Amino acid sequence: MTVAIGTACCIAAGEEIAGDEAVVVRQPPWVLIGLADGLGHGPHAAQAASAFCRYVEEHASMPLEELLLGAGEHIASTRGAAAALLRIDESAGELEFSGVGNIAMKAISRTAMPIFCSAGILGRRVRRLRSFRFPMSPGDVVLLHSDGVASGFDLAAFRDLDPEQMARKIVETHKKSFDDATCVVAMLRDRTPA
Repeated sequence: MTVAIGTACCIAAGEEIAGDEAVVVRQPPWVLIGLADGLGHGPHAAQAASAFCRYVEEHASMPLEELLLGAGEHIASTRGAAAALLRIDESAGELEFSGVGNIAMKAISRTAMPIFCSAGILGRRVRRLRSFRFPMSPGDVVLLHSDGVASGFDLAAFRDLDPEQMARKIVETHKKSFDDATCVVAMLRDRTPA
């Protein structure tokens, strides 16, 4: 199996740089996806989100909770961020999730995936981190989005799009103009024969 990924980001009205940032690290057999929403928007939010993503790239093989804790220490000098990590094991067909703050996850899957992010802001005090594991099957879709995307949409309405189109369409149709809006979509596919 292989994971296809699409990302889209829209900058808040009046800003020149996004305070959201996504990172994707492929280390077969798994792929790690991170999404950070720096507190507020503009350059200071971008600094926090970027620092989180660089830390994730450099320490991607760590367990998710340790990775979030380390990233929190790394961005402590910034204004902080809401952030989440999603690791998908392509060979095992398994997903692991952990997050802090108001990053949302939605899924189209044969398995229910009830998750929640720990309360708080990464880079400040976070009381307790939790991670969640679920099986995945070919065709399953999982997405992360920042709070600049209105959360009430039905993911199934975008089911026929590929991950890049899906991320872009969700941001276009459900973004809030006053905040950065970012969406990362991951779809587990059967590996096509060479």
